[in-house]
Amino acid sequence: MQTLRPEIELSWKRSQLSGINPARVPEPTLLDPSDSAGRLLRAARPVLDDLRVQLAGTECGILLVDRNCCVVSRMFDSDAMRSAMEDVGVLPGVALSEETYGTNALGTPLEVRQGLIVHGDEHFLEPFRQFSCYGHPIVHPVTRRIEGILDITSTEKTANPLFVPFLARAVRDIEARLLEGARESDRRVVDAFQIAARQRGVAVAAMGQDVMLTNKAAVELLEPADHVALRALVEDMPPGGSRTLGFALTSGGYTELRISRVAGTESGALFLLDVDETRAPVRRRATLQDATSRLRSRLAGLRSSTGSIVILGEAGSGRSWAAREFAADPMWAIDAAHVVAEGERNWSARLLEHVETGPTYVLIEHVNLAPDSVVALLASLASRVDGPRFVFTADPADTVRPAVRDLFARCGAQVTVPALRQRIRELPALVAALSTELGRSEIRLGPSALAALSEHTWPGNLVELRAVLSAISDKEGAMIRVEDLPEPYRAPARVARLGGRERAEREAIIEALQESGGNKVHASALLGISRTTLYSRIRALDIKM
Repeated sequence: MQTLRPEIELSWKRSQLSGINPARVPEPTLLDPSDSAGRLLRAARPVLDDLRVQLAGTECGILLVDRNCCVVSRMFDSDAMRSAMEDVGVLPGVALSEETYGTNALGTPLEVRQGLIVHGDEHFLEPFRQFSCYGHPIVHPVTRRIEGILDITSTEKTANPLFVPFLARAVRDIEARLLEGARESDRRVVDAFQIAARQRGVAVAAMGQDVMLTNKAAVELLEPADHVALRALVEDMPPGGSRTLGFALTSGGYTELRISRVAGTESGALFLLDVDETRAPVRRRATLQDATSRLRSRLAGLRSSTGSIVILGEAGSGRSWAAREFAADPMWAIDAAHVVAEGERNWSARLLEHVETGPTYVLIEHVNLAPDSVVALLASLASRVDGPRFVFTADPADTVRPAVRDLFARCGAQVTVPALRQRIRELPALVAALSTELGRSEIRLGPSALAALSEHTWPGNLVELRAVLSAISDKEGAMIRVEDLPEPYRAPARVARLGGRERAEREAIIEALQESGGNKVHASALLGISRTTLYSRIRALDIKM
């Protein structure tokens, strides 16, 4: 039995879990090149031309794939090598990922994020065992993302150990050209910004790969959350494209926004915002009032009314805060979650005793957790004309049982506290307010951290956000970067731009992968989709496992 190197053995196990038949080359999967493939190919082309000269007469081949493992360039020293590679499906546009083709010197280095030699018999697919290869990742010097893999292939039984330094030097040259391209791209962004900034009465912002610029008017107008929103608006725009739309500012203002992609750049964009001095919103220091102004206004308006109210919302969303904000006068509180532990008789007796003492307000927390008999008692008390005014907190109305909904119907008003995921634009204000509550100097979120936190679904709402801020214990007064966040909150920025359906799809795929232990064959069966579709959605939804 063949003894495999540990890294190759692990790759074979992943290949087996993917359900790959080692005796058969799979049907080629043609993919569109990644958005960055053009940039990669431009940077690599002079280097590939040099390699062609250096490898003349060696019977070797060179392959370049993008970050999706899609073949974007091939170079062969002989027709025999070209024919042999094409016979096993190595064609332009084919995705040679490890999930599809098993252990190979393109897909496996992309999987493990490091260079790897694959000798002939170490290939998982038997038809590939006629080749020996070395693949080396190409990492963008600015973003630190893998842009692709450069591979050298021979028809020897084992790979020449000199392949490693030879290809590593070529990759360094490509990475240097990627850096030059990024600098040139950012220079074009700076030039476009300087020209646009000469206009009067216009707030100007510009974003490039490694640069973000604003004039004085834009500094006064834009919050960090606005920068995240602006970057998201550029994603689907073609190079050289432009658009005009209305843009709601985090501060509460509304302005016309003109976006133009900067020519000659991969992702550069120019933003022009009209400034109307009579309507321009005034920047205010972030407070809890800023983040909850609509809710506070609603509660203030209800104080002059009569009857009990119910405050609805998800756990951790701020229901208790809203109840105390509403009840300006003395209020006595009791938690319906304690009925079972305390005993229904004792709990009800304690409630009735305090009701008779005449507090202005009585707060019943988690009323949806009370037994139906207690809910009936509360409905009777809430309907009384005399006595205190009841304030109930509960989960959203569509999640509670009929008896609790009947209690809601007897209340004079229902107020819903929005979940944190519905208030993402308010994150900077909420973070500032919560840092004050925690007795700390104001925590400032940098753009990368804000983008990452904006992606999170926040099932624990404000309680969860408070825990995250507490975990950032040694960064007081400093700008928080994505690297400073707890590991589960460092999600890819593109997830923030997913719609509700795509978010749900992403969560379903992650759940299926976790349930199947990372086995994509089993996960695709659980989801009722093909493996090809699963791989495509994993890439499209930026799922990392």
